Amino acid sequence: MDIGIIAKRYAKALLTFAQASKAEDTVYTEVLQFIESWTKVPQLSQVLGNPLLPGFQKEKVICQAVSTSVSPTFQKFTSLVVAHRRESFMLFIAHSYVSLYRKMKHISIGKLVTAVPASKDVAKRLEKMVEAESNHAVDVILETQVDPAIMGGFIFQIDDLRLDASVRSQFEQIKKQFIEKNKRII
Repeated sequence: MDIGIIAKRYAKALLTFAQASKAEDTVYTEVLQFIESWTKVPQLSQVLGNPLLPGFQKEKVICQAVSTSVSPTFQKFTSLVVAHRRESFMLFIAHSYVSLYRKMKHISIGKLVTAVPASKDVAKRLEKMVEAESNHAVDVILETQVDPAIMGGFIFQIDDLRLDASVRSQFEQIKKQFIEKNKRII
């Protein structure tokens, strides 16, 4: 079976179970913590993929990757995943849950890339602008990144929309136009 299908099914089940328990926000923060732990500790995938490690120890490892204390909802879900031998898919399940949760709560993640650090005021104004443009139908979480390679201007990306107003991209457009124009002369 496809990893994506498995992850989506388990993530939907977790979201439904969390909603029934009225713990979807708590589970969301726990899942984000699990993803962060997975990123910081690459050996976690090896431990969960180890067939010699008993299931109850895998459950403990997953729960400890989240926090010293986890919600009963997350703990029961972890038990289910391990009982069905799907612990190696846990990262994919976690990412699917985050996507489903954000979609349900109308949360969009935006990314602002600038050549120099953007002030918090600029970031807040951009968040408010996007929220106003969507008639406050979406909550925006804006991540900022500094990339001196863009030389100036900014690149803003949210969902499927990308606005590239960087100096680097403008130089590349001028370069393409210059090459096209000179091809005709030759």
